[in-house]
Amino acid sequence: MRISYAETMDVAKDEGKRIASAPDIEGLALFTASVDSFDSSFEAFLRNLDVPVFGGLFPELIYRGEKKESGTVVCGLTTPPDVTTVPELSDPTQEYTNYLHPDLPVEGYETAFVFVDAYATNVERFVESLFRTYSVELNYIGGGAGTLETEQQPCLFTGDGVIEDSAVVAAVDSPLQLGVKHGWQEIAGPFRVTDADGPTLQTLDGAPAFSVYKETVDEHASAELTRDDFFETAKEYPFGIARIDSEQIVRDPFEVTDDDGLSCFGDVPSGEFVNILEGQPESLIDAAAKAKEQTGADEADAEALFFFDCISRVLYLNDEFERELDSVRTDGTPTVGALTIGEIANDGSGHLDYYNKTAVVGSVDRI
Repeated sequence: MRISYAETMDVAKDEGKRIASAPDIEGLALFTASVDSFDSSFEAFLRNLDVPVFGGLFPELIYRGEKKESGTVVCGLTTPPDVTTVPELSDPTQEYTNYLHPDLPVEGYETAFVFVDAYATNVERFVESLFRTYSVELNYIGGGAGTLETEQQPCLFTGDGVIEDSAVVAAVDSPLQLGVKHGWQEIAGPFRVTDADGPTLQTLDGAPAFSVYKETVDEHASAELTRDDFFETAKEYPFGIARIDSEQIVRDPFEVTDDDGLSCFGDVPSGEFVNILEGQPESLIDAAAKAKEQTGADEADAEALFFFDCISRVLYLNDEFERELDSVRTDGTPTVGALTIGEIANDGSGHLDYYNKTAVVGSVDRI
């Protein structure tokens, strides 16, 4: 793999063309935080590449183990990716399996990079369709694209340009070793989800979700939880959906609805039991280190580490996030990726999930 970092989109296009033209390069992965640069020339750049391309726009980036708040990471792949676009991720009638190629594992593909529009409303249903199609025959790594402006916009890259309300699946024949950990700890619950609509929690134990959540958070937080500055406090207190023999699946509440519900990144189905979680810097940083350990990267000669970490972990850890990056860095192995809005991976026990506030590390020997 060849990797490069470009501070501006013009330089990124030049770097992309240069790397794509190398005789051993079979595909490009592009991760960018340059939100204001998607003009017609960038669309033309994507469409005119001679190799398949995939990637997206993310709040921030990771390049060689360092956090980047702007620019573009360009990754030239020496193995050709099979890139599939799944459109209309907010359409409840869409049959996502119709767009997925079921023979990918038979054809030798082992890993799927999966990126979704984080503000699409049926991400969970798409992830379920992906797992029904390929099950454990593929390993998966990726996350949610977009910005923190909480509105949908074009954010995913393919050879057709910059798209929205979609998913991009890029399969490669490279094997992937995964680590998935979050480090958040339970402080209250369980609460039964008595009414929910996809990613919106309406009631917990029959009461408005906001009132139940606020009562617990106000007991633990240093500042009162309010509607106006909801996420400023809520970023420290996510929900956890219980899993047998595994860490809880984290759900990040980010907004209070008009009827006192809570909007989350990712579905929280009715009938589930959720806990309210709290994190400490040490527990989160230790979890990221354990995610890297799960990949075996310290004992193997990996060509690259892909690190997709939740942007809300950055917002919570602030200056301490540098320690989280340190915990994942490996001497001699470049670490690249993005700070995502939700993470996609199978956690080692097989099942594929859409996570929040979670560190996902993937180690590849060749790509």
